[in-house]
Amino acid sequence: MTSVDRAFDRGSRAGSHSLQVLAEEYREARLAAGLSQQSVADAARISRPRISEIEGGKIRTLTVVEASRIAAVLGLELSVRAYPNGGPTRDAAHADRLGRLLGHVRAPLSYRTEVPLRLGPGTRDQRAWDAMVMGARRVTAVEMEMRIRDGQALERRINLKRRDDPPDRFLLVFADTRTNRRALAASPASPASAALFADLPRLGLSSILKCLEAGEHPPTGLVFA
Repeated sequence: MTSVDRAFDRGSRAGSHSLQVLAEEYREARLAAGLSQQSVADAARISRPRISEIEGGKIRTLTVVEASRIAAVLGLELSVRAYPNGGPTRDAAHADRLGRLLGHVRAPLSYRTEVPLRLGPGTRDQRAWDAMVMGARRVTAVEMEMRIRDGQALERRINLKRRDDPPDRFLLVFADTRTNRRALAASPASPASAALFADLPRLGLSSILKCLEAGEHPPTGLVFA
């Protein structure tokens, strides 16, 4: 199963669950307010049969506008937000570049891709490391980025992963492009601490590959590949 298929299935399950929860909240609020389905339908300008289907959790699609109108009629306020969770679906170029790097891993090390973060029991979180190199009683988390668009947002997202699931070592890999190098270069007018990922030493690709081929974990740092 590809990462695209997994993301589709995960999104479908989450959407179905949200619709079911919303259906129950609508019904409870309507009954508590002493309103009929017809009165809610009239006020929200939606047909009564559709209101019935929504409350029964029998619909597969519900627009945000419809959901917000029904909520307003029932004295509720609908809030829709998107939070970082599972990583974005990666393209073939990303998978190919990551695969070429991991192809240098030698025993006693091994690796896995798309490894869920190790969090406490009962914690619902679908974030994952792009890869995890394991062996010799250590783990090295690997993140690969093809293109920097919003550097500060990217830094926050990755630092949250490192905080929530601190690995023994961490390797941040960027595609070796002029755009990425410019984005990561510190401005001459700014202190070094102003640079993106200033806490990560800049490493050479050859030294990383030598470590992996020798069956050793690479040091923590940032590398272009």
